[in-house]
Amino acid sequence: MAEPPGILLRTENVDDCWRRIGVRGDGSCPALAEHAHCRNCPTYARAAAMLLDAQRLDVMPEALPDAATFTDDDGALPAERGTALACLVFRIGDEWLALPTAALSEVTAPCPIHSLPHRRDAAVLGLAAVRGNLLACLSLARLFDAGAGESASGSRFLILGQGRAAIALPVAEVSGIARVPQPALQPLPATLARASARYTQALFLDQGRSVGLLDAALVRQALARSLA
Repeated sequence: MAEPPGILLRTENVDDCWRRIGVRGDGSCPALAEHAHCRNCPTYARAAAMLLDAQRLDVMPEALPDAATFTDDDGALPAERGTALACLVFRIGDEWLALPTAALSEVTAPCPIHSLPHRRDAAVLGLAAVRGNLLACLSLARLFDAGAGESASGSRFLILGQGRAAIALPVAEVSGIARVPQPALQPLPATLARASARYTQALFLDQGRSVGLLDAALVRQALARSLA
């Protein structure tokens, strides 16, 4: 995407490290081990603030770092273009799973979950106030029938989607970002019996463990059915 006219003059001191070594780049930034996603990093927040301070009324909002920063300009996932797919690897129960970073807006610390009366679906945990926004909080562990004995709050929240349609997903553990080359994605074996298999589109190896790459659209549809 071309930069708006004059933007380089006003932002020449902004290091767009998220494009070079962050989740849009080669994933080599050491801060990813702590923050899991560039959107949670103070460096990213400072860069966004500098861009906001520098922008003029004629600067297009797309020039600012946002979720689109982590997808290709044509909207295709990297794996669909034969390159590497950036995924966030996490654990629920004893399963290691992953979602494309493009499907997630951020990873946050857990916060209190307020239960809803007369809820009909066990996957619906309640509502959680995340950065001042009240989001529906659902359990992937219960949706997949995995790790039923775990704490519902989890150690991290994954925020799936953006805005009012975003959903908070507690997970037991977040490993970090993995960049998976397309040839490394393997089809699911017919004998895979995990409940998450119906939402999994491929498997890959990360740090010696098998990780199921979830289909974000299918997961979102299942969560929407739980909320209906």
